[in-house]
Amino acid sequence: MALVSGGRSTLNPNAPLYIPAAFRQVEDFSPEWWQLVTTFTWYHDFWLSQQQEDGAYYGEEDEFDGNDVVDLLPDSFDLDAGEDLAVLDAQLEDFIQSYETKGK
Repeated sequence: MALVSGGRSTLNPNAPLYIPAAFRQVEDFSPEWWQLVTTFTWYHDFWLSQQQEDGAYYGEEDEFDGNDVVDLLPDSFDLDAGEDLAVLDAQLEDFIQSYETKGK
């Protein structure tokens, strides 16, 4: 009660946030985890900070800042359909001719 009596607090303002062991042992993405993340803002922040430290999510290896969708696209697109397009075109022509033949 040091603050109430007018004295200074002896608590360390730089101390890490205390997270009870029961909360630290919750399996990620379980129903209990989801309840903690959606109910407690501090747990949500704690969990994200842990993931960033581990590099599991939002890690530096991806070099993806989450703001630019272009980073998700491949460097090049293979637009050469080549023989596949010719085969599909031939199959379509065969289908059309067989349909017209059956219709007569």
